Amino acid sequence: MKTGWGILGTLAAAMAGLLSLTGCTTYACPAIGWTNSLTVTVEGNPSAVSEVRLCDAKARCSRPAPTPADPLPLRSVAPTFDPSTAAPPPAPESEPYPLFTVTREGDTWNFMMGMNAPPSATISALAADGTVLAEQGFDLAWTRVGGSEQCGGPMSTPPLTLRVP
Repeated sequence: MKTGWGILGTLAAAMAGLLSLTGCTTYACPAIGWTNSLTVTVEGNPSAVSEVRLCDAKARCSRPAPTPADPLPLRSVAPTFDPSTAAPPPAPESEPYPLFTVTREGDTWNFMMGMNAPPSATISALAADGTVLAEQGFDLAWTRVGGSEQCGGPMSTPPLTLRVP
């Protein structure tokens, strides 16, 4: 049978062993998820601009951020599928949420890009009828503004300026 000091000695040795192992573990990141941002200021004739659009090299383009809508009234729907005669019609495909959303504050357009950080982008200013008023390609210089190198984190670029004639 062990005495009180023997048990304490065993516990102390176990703790010392565990402490030495903690130096060998890899770095653990917190929960991952952030939003990278990019700001575009329209100069020249900003009152003519209805929308500023950002497209990356893969032709993935921004669209305005969704706004809340009033709920539609509920209504009864008669079934259109007869299991004894045919296969059900294919389910409609949902439209994916855009990779880039944009909000406007005066002459400044703020793009939220999820965790995307494209190396370049084409910025277009559009009139209300969809006419392209100005378009310019930019190389983007991303800088980390939070998080860490090991785990990633939010990034931003210096503000961009798009001149509209």
